[in-house]
Amino acid sequence: MEILGERVLLRPLNLSDSERLVSLINASANELREFMPWMRDKITRKEEDDYLLRAVQEMNLNQAFHFGIVLKASREIIGVIATHPIDWLNESVSIGYWIATAFSGKGYTTESVVLILEGLFMELKLHRVAVSAATDNVASNRVIEKIGFRFEGVQKLAGKVAPSRWKDLNTFALLDTEYKSMRKNLFEKFLGGKYPKVKLA
Repeated sequence: MEILGERVLLRPLNLSDSERLVSLINASANELREFMPWMRDKITRKEEDDYLLRAVQEMNLNQAFHFGIVLKASREIIGVIATHPIDWLNESVSIGYWIATAFSGKGYTTESVVLILEGLFMELKLHRVAVSAATDNVASNRVIEKIGFRFEGVQKLAGKVAPSRWKDLNTFALLDTEYKSMRKNLFEKFLGGKYPKVKLA
């Protein structure tokens, strides 16, 4: 599945993305390390290759979806947005994302979240999509709140960001009915009024 927005394209990750992602991650290490449990020091090519192999396998089995956030104008990947394993029985999933520091603050993450919601709710017909962010992750909380996710509560020390360091997590969610009621408004606010184009493989 590919999802085309106004400035951003979400496309499935593949092994050829490894070198670019390693470069982006390591250039953004200081910012990512504060909130991403998988970011300890510098990421290695083998670690990224291992992740991409798992990502491709999970996508092939429809267990989870891992998208590169790609700029339409240059076709360069600038981050990743993905689901955790999908609970198909309860038609629910949670999502996560990161974007390279050099591209943050430009609205690309917000657009990417809107695009993945379109795919998850309108194409995969899921019932519930959740997202969590550390209580002190100002940028991520701002994205989530701008889109209109419903705040569900704080999970005490639920996010591990280092071997002995934990953070409280804000938890948010949207139901399919909630998304459908705000869908047109989201496109007007974040996609220039254009509807996303979803291409199924």
